[in-house]
Amino acid sequence: MNTLKNRNAFSYILICVVILVLVMFIAVAMQYAFVYYIANTQKADTQLLLDGYVTRYAIEKYDALKQGASYEAFIERESLVRGAYTLLGFAQTGGESSISYSGVKKYTMTKPTISATVDDSFGVTVKYTLIIPFEAFGNKIADITVPVEIVSKYTER
Repeated sequence: MNTLKNRNAFSYILICVVILVLVMFIAVAMQYAFVYYIANTQKADTQLLLDGYVTRYAIEKYDALKQGASYEAFIERESLVRGAYTLLGFAQTGGESSISYSGVKKYTMTKPTISATVDDSFGVTVKYTLIIPFEAFGNKIADITVPVEIVSKYTER
């Protein structure tokens, strides 16, 4: 407490350093929150895209499904997987590749692993990794990798 009442100006330097460190901590926390926001937004966008795709596929096969036929008789799971790869902008075959997004959203999406669901429904399970650069004060500090798994399936109620 005596340090704060010191008239030799030493306490002013201490308070300035404490405020500077606090502001730097807040800036880094805000940047981390932005990375978290990008990861959640990208996952939600991809989930919406895949849900729409599975719904359109279900509408195409609706005539067979409404007659009470088995899913296996009319659902082509390989076709469903190929369509999901195309929808996400990747080729099903080939080596590792990635898609980079820039602008406000800066991240890289690695080539996903897509498989068809095999339970009492049909749909796709998509697994991939997001690589988001972590920047602080204009410098790139590290790449944050976020594993993502999305399940989009059609089930009867």
